[in-house]
Amino acid sequence: MKKEILYSFITLFALCGCSTISQNEVFNGVREETSKNLQWIKTPQEAAIVDENVNDLLSQPLSQDNAVHIALINKRSLQQMYEQIGLSQSELVQAGLMSNPLLGYSIGHGGGVTRSTLSLDVALLDILWIPLRRELAGVALEETRFRVGDEVLKTVREVKKAYIDARIAQEKVALYENLLKSHEASIQLAIRQHTAGNLSKRNLLKMQDTYAHARLAAMDLNRENAMARETLNRILGVYGNQTKYTLENTPLELGIALLGANGLETRAIHNRLDMNAAIKAVDYAALEAGYTQNTRLLNEMELSVQSEKETDTQRFNSFGIKIPIPIFDFGQGRVGKAQSMYNQKVHRLYEVAVNIRSQVRESYAQLRYAYDKAVEIKEVILPVNQQILEETKLFYNGMLDGIYELLEDQRRYSEAKMQSLVFVGEYHKAQAELEYVLGGDNNGAK
Repeated sequence: MKKEILYSFITLFALCGCSTISQNEVFNGVREETSKNLQWIKTPQEAAIVDENVNDLLSQPLSQDNAVHIALINKRSLQQMYEQIGLSQSELVQAGLMSNPLLGYSIGHGGGVTRSTLSLDVALLDILWIPLRRELAGVALEETRFRVGDEVLKTVREVKKAYIDARIAQEKVALYENLLKSHEASIQLAIRQHTAGNLSKRNLLKMQDTYAHARLAAMDLNRENAMARETLNRILGVYGNQTKYTLENTPLELGIALLGANGLETRAIHNRLDMNAAIKAVDYAALEAGYTQNTRLLNEMELSVQSEKETDTQRFNSFGIKIPIPIFDFGQGRVGKAQSMYNQKVHRLYEVAVNIRSQVRESYAQLRYAYDKAVEIKEVILPVNQQILEETKLFYNGMLDGIYELLEDQRRYSEAKMQSLVFVGEYHKAQAELEYVLGGDNNGAK
């Protein structure tokens, strides 16, 4: 009897000993589809290394590429998503294991007779369902890989947009500071002119009002700059002294040319990781429906082995089997539920495909409009306002215009420059959005 039990355990171990894909292999797959900069923090030592890398990147003026790098290794919501890989991989491992056998022992005594019973119960059908369960868990793991990859690409998009906002806000503050200095010099000159009797009190009050409103506008720009920077800080996952970094000051320029619109929808459908995740969800639901259909009548079966011995008698061995009798439950509820879940995933897949196509058209239109507006203000509005200011300076130097007209044209020119900054930023943000919508920057935030 002991040999039979031993052989049973050896058989079970052989059946359950199939290898599975590791967490690192799945994570490397996400890296290949998104970015090589990813790092999964699992230990305090790895967290310390990441913190050191972040500090090194922040010690120099922060570029957009380095901002993306920091977010991909340091943002904790991404680290939480990486753990989904561990959860799904653990479920795959669990799916390949049989239920533990139940070993029982009892002893009784009466009438001078002692009876001992040794039993072993095994869920026999687990052997048959292991391949199906492993297949289901494998598909679920693939879906998780795509969902994690899509979250990485979303993070890349959000970092780029937040970085552009922070750059634009900072440049607007610097630009307005120069205008404010001009206002300060002009108001001091106006006070001297008024004291000398060369400027009316009404014009002086107008200039003081203009200067006060300019200071209010400067406060709003500083607030906007602080808010934009904190948004970037949250996405980067930095705090404390890490938030004292400086941003790169290379001028933002327009792209050379726009992509053609033809073929973008097909490219997005093929490359988008959330689309691939939706496809895997349908595959999973289909397999689960098939699994439920196959097990609707017979999903449990127990093999029982017992060995009994009474006083002064030989040991009596017996084998038995236990199966459920489908009298009340024919599995119709489970089958119906599985079919509905499958239909739900199919409709979800269709919705994702429709939305992706719409997002492509919308993002391309936003990029097109942002580009056209940025070109218009850069090539037409800015030069015109610059010429107006130059002409006004000539009139002012010839005492044909007053200081108030000069300040007004300076303000208009500065506003045009800030508007140009905003439109260039909108173009770059629209470009980041389209990159994500197409499945990554040429399928690579890599």
